[in-house]
Amino acid sequence: MRTRLVAGIAAGLTAAALAVFLASIDREPVPPPRPAPEAARPVAPADPRLYCEFYNFASRTPKVGFYFTAPAGSGDYAQIFQKEADGTQTIFDPRPAWTYLRDGEAPTLNSPDGAITINLYGDAKGATRPASAASGGWFEAGLRSIQYLNLEGQCRRTAT
Repeated sequence: MRTRLVAGIAAGLTAAALAVFLASIDREPVPPPRPAPEAARPVAPADPRLYCEFYNFASRTPKVGFYFTAPAGSGDYAQIFQKEADGTQTIFDPRPAWTYLRDGEAPTLNSPDGAITINLYGDAKGATRPASAASGGWFEAGLRSIQYLNLEGQCRRTAT
């Protein structure tokens, strides 16, 4: 008898809870679906970049670094910034155009005033040490300048 009484009370409480739940549901119509967001416009690919850094004579710490936008194909490279060994960084605006020449033994980048030449040894056709995935994309380069003297270094091309 006791089991029937407990079962009856449990059934009554369940029915009451179900009635309260059903009464609390809104009977308003479902809102219309939101329009799909407009498809994102394709972003124009960024110009490839070229970063070169050159080391002191012990090849342990960078002495100077140059960062350029590299146009597709041949053409002038625009210098974005130059970083010195002491941490100072010069950002160029407007960006000076360095000329890219492929007519010699190795391709070269020449500063607008002609005071600095960067030899891109690993960028040459048939280079002995071209950029590879194992090197992280770095290839051999050399800096020729009165200010920085002749320094060895490396360069890397990136997508952005």
